[in-house]
Amino acid sequence: MDFNIEEIIIRVLQNTVSEEEMHFFSEWIHLTDKNKKLFFELKNIYDYRKGDLSIDGVELETGWNRLWAKLQKSKSKDEIVVTKKKSILFNRWKIATTAAVAGFLIWGVTLFYIRQETSVTWVEVHNPACSLPKTIHLPDGSWVQLNASSYLRYPKKFKNEERKVYLDGEALFNVIKQENKLFIVHSNKQQINVLGTRFNVMDYSTDAYSVTTLISGKVQLETFDEEKNLRDRIVMSPEQQLRFDAYTGQITLNQTDTHEVISWTNGIYSFQDVPLQQITDRLSKMYGVTIIVTDKESRAEKYTGKFLSNQSIEEVMRIINFHGEFRTIFSNDSITIALK
Repeated sequence: MDFNIEEIIIRVLQNTVSEEEMHFFSEWIHLTDKNKKLFFELKNIYDYRKGDLSIDGVELETGWNRLWAKLQKSKSKDEIVVTKKKSILFNRWKIATTAAVAGFLIWGVTLFYIRQETSVTWVEVHNPACSLPKTIHLPDGSWVQLNASSYLRYPKKFKNEERKVYLDGEALFNVIKQENKLFIVHSNKQQINVLGTRFNVMDYSTDAYSVTTLISGKVQLETFDEEKNLRDRIVMSPEQQLRFDAYTGQITLNQTDTHEVISWTNGIYSFQDVPLQQITDRLSKMYGVTIIVTDKESRAEKYTGKFLSNQSIEEVMRIINFHGEFRTIFSNDSITIALK
């Protein structure tokens, strides 16, 4: 089957990507640092679109041309390339894409070249795979611990009545309370509104689900459908964990051990009755590899355990396979787990 990476990227951001397409996307994004950088630029667009930036058709076409030039420049014999012609793709996008996708295109490719009307200077922090958590101090005195394979964007100075930041990945937030000045975390599948509190968010754009854990204080969490219309609004209490499945729209709210949830900040990854697919998804972010579990039933099987961030991926795979039921195949930056 032929894949088109631009179309798949949009479906990843809209949470409509198929499992086969997600495997292709995972291989593409881990192939080169250029691919990762390009995706994060595109992700910036999609997040910023929630800010209701209006884009006209001329800007869209200009943005598309810049994006196309980037893709053409990044092609090499070792990369997965796009097979369709520029004119065909652009005409179809111009006709068929929604306003949100239009905003998504132009902002990503012009992010570093145009200035916003409010003259906001943005700070962008990428913490790559295999990295220790990175501490980021925000301009209001709040601070964030950013996990591996994660990205945070925030203004150099907060203005007006809101403090907005954008997250792709996992982070622990410690928010300073400021009366009448809301702190808002935008991520791929949700928005979190707080005044002052401590909470953990795991929302990678490449995952179909997000997990938010409230440690102290109170937050209001909002989820959205594919058109970015408000779907649900939930107020969380301390020691609650909310899981949102963007594919099904299902929300699960449970009590949890918050110490286990944020143990990653100390280099410990804890899992309690978690499906193997979710574990391998997280390991992919930690180690910068693509992990594919071929058997559907195995993907749903639940595991409990802990890994240390300084353990090698080979050692972690041996722990997962302690019963000896799998064959583990290593190939470059990919790992395949198959039943014997």
